[in-house]
Amino acid sequence: MAERRTTGKSRKSPRKSVGKVQFSEVTTEDAAKRRAALENAIRKKVETEKRAHQIVERLLENNISEDFLMDCAKFISPSHYKDIVEERSIIKICGYPICKNTLQNVPKQKYKISTKTNKVYDITERKCFCSNFCYRASKYYEAQIPQTPVWSREEER
Repeated sequence: MAERRTTGKSRKSPRKSVGKVQFSEVTTEDAAKRRAALENAIRKKVETEKRAHQIVERLLENNISEDFLMDCAKFISPSHYKDIVEERSIIKICGYPICKNTLQNVPKQKYKISTKTNKVYDITERKCFCSNFCYRASKYYEAQIPQTPVWSREEER
């Protein structure tokens, strides 16, 4: 039994040292690869967010074509679009980017009571638009924008 223990110990120790050397070499190589991949992913995220921010700023202007608006859906998220609608209403322009109308007679109340249907409607979102048509068109466009993060859509195209 004593012979087996000494032989067993001598066999195990060289294996551990060899395994540690190989493991540390693989770990440093993998760590470098992972670090490079993470840096690329972060750069990609930052670039796509910058592009989305530039598009948001462009959509705050008054002369937007339908084609440009349709192309923008690939590069923005629904939260970006909500920001566009909100910012446009703050500067008293209709929230729908294609519409060039100014907002006039914006109601100050938060709710609208319909006597026809006997219902109370929350009009906080509706106040950002000049008409029901623009409100519905904007909601339709917002529903078409993908929910996936902007930076992950590069692979989808």
